[in-house]
Amino acid sequence: MMPTVLFLESVDPAALRLIPRDEFHVLLPGASVPDYTLVQAIVTRGKERVDRQLIDRCPGLRMIVRCGVGVNNIDVDYATTQRVQVLNVPGVNAATVAEHTIGLLLLLVRGMYRLVREVKAGNWNYRDTYAGHELRNLRLGIVGMGEIGHLVAGLAGALQMDVSYAGRTGAVKPEGALDLSDLLAQSDVVSLHLPLTPDTRGLIDAAALQRMKPGAFLINTARDEIVDASALLAALESGHLAGYASDLMPVAAADVCERIVQHPAVVITPHAASLTALTFREMSVLTVQHIKDYLGGMDIPGRYRVN
Repeated sequence: MMPTVLFLESVDPAALRLIPRDEFHVLLPGASVPDYTLVQAIVTRGKERVDRQLIDRCPGLRMIVRCGVGVNNIDVDYATTQRVQVLNVPGVNAATVAEHTIGLLLLLVRGMYRLVREVKAGNWNYRDTYAGHELRNLRLGIVGMGEIGHLVAGLAGALQMDVSYAGRTGAVKPEGALDLSDLLAQSDVVSLHLPLTPDTRGLIDAAALQRMKPGAFLINTARDEIVDASALLAALESGHLAGYASDLMPVAAADVCERIVQHPAVVITPHAASLTALTFREMSVLTVQHIKDYLGGMDIPGRYRVN
């Protein structure tokens, strides 16, 4: 019997066309699984979880591939105990997430979102009270200087921002990096580019937000759980934080999330930074290539890595 590749979420059709149908049986999202014992590869993006229960239902499972960067929706530890290879496609989305970050900066700090919203509401005279900031000469503090952080720094430098950065919590501080507390205190805008780990979960809590300059802005295109949503809402409502922009829905009680989303100083996009046509196609193709290579007997060094 041919090995089954189970797609829990959709990928670009161009990638699916690369799978030899005489070598692999492909099950697309929503299809029933006639025989879980034949499933050798599972593909997820970020919504559908690959947990212990699903892994146990697939005794022949050899690999799990995240069509994306993070692996927080995969039980990596359990998969490892079952000798299941976990892979992702790090780095592919770096350029598009960096672009999205700069876009959020312009929407929030420059106030371009408010300008567009007011004109659509018929308020052309909003220009008389407009008070957006130029990015030029503002200090951008980047937390997490991986591939995305480096690209954001380059783009921000081209816009004449003064860029500083802090490394990951618990990591050896690179040359030129600030301590996180100093970066928070000195930055006009703080941009998060960290993976979600036990050390970074809740990193931006009430104390961290209070260390930020009054009137500073916070950008998050990393992971939602890095920011304490209740503390974020309090900082916004007090006016200590001038604004928040994110590509992620906050993780909190429903009323807290709704108040954050509807706050006039908040801009949130629907986790779409990586969903440009070019990047989605590249991620999908690399995901399929991982499957073909690994199930075809090729060793892929390392389980996975994060940006």
